[in-house]
Amino acid sequence: MTTETTKMTARSVQVFYGDNHAIKDVDVDILDNTVTAFIGPSGCGKSTFLRCLNRMNDTIDICRVQGEILMQGENIYDPRVDPVQLRAKVGMVFQKPNPFPKSIYDNVAYGPKIHGLTRSKAELDEVVEKSLRRAALWAEVKDRLHAPGTGLSGGQQQRLCIARAIATNPEVLLMDEPCSALDPIATAQVEELIDELRTQFAVVIVTHSMQQAARVSQRTAFFHLGNLVEYGETGQIFTTPRDPRTESYITGRIG
Repeated sequence: MTTETTKMTARSVQVFYGDNHAIKDVDVDILDNTVTAFIGPSGCGKSTFLRCLNRMNDTIDICRVQGEILMQGENIYDPRVDPVQLRAKVGMVFQKPNPFPKSIYDNVAYGPKIHGLTRSKAELDEVVEKSLRRAALWAEVKDRLHAPGTGLSGGQQQRLCIARAIATNPEVLLMDEPCSALDPIATAQVEELIDELRTQFAVVIVTHSMQQAARVSQRTAFFHLGNLVEYGETGQIFTTPRDPRTESYITGRIG
């Protein structure tokens, strides 16, 4: 095991939607080469907090974020930070697969192109192939790279979205319930993929499935009513939670 490196540090993070105080005073460290799961009942703030990590909440007019989130020592909310550049470093995969209405190739090539990460068609071809291989999709699509991404099955579309997110070689990969629209077989494939991806990235996954958190993550953060109640090693959170609210959720009494 490599020694644990912290990729992102959140301190005293508050989120307001208008007058609604949605996230209260969250402190958390996101570790490299680790899958961190955010769990908790619906509406507890886990997705809202996830979206703070790549400033996706910026797109919501009434949303205000306070506190600091540092990535390699720099506050990502500093006015000098370009959110578009930030999102190349902090990739995101959403709940429903959302490939662009373009070819499989163009879906993956999109990020590297807009960020000017490749200098030639040959380099771009290489990035596309490498990203599709990392997303465990290359073997299935290599003969139809110019077919539309929307023509793939749901599980393949989600792996295409993962390939697209990692094509810019991010530091952190965020996943917001990436399996909730998938069948059990596609879910198992994506879970296996998540385990491989953590060798290259810090991965943060929001999941409503405690079984999934237990299977794929090494760290778990339990959110309840906008508070981060408990954060620690996944095994410890599930077997010997320190907070009665965590225990109630894990044993099915709240949620």
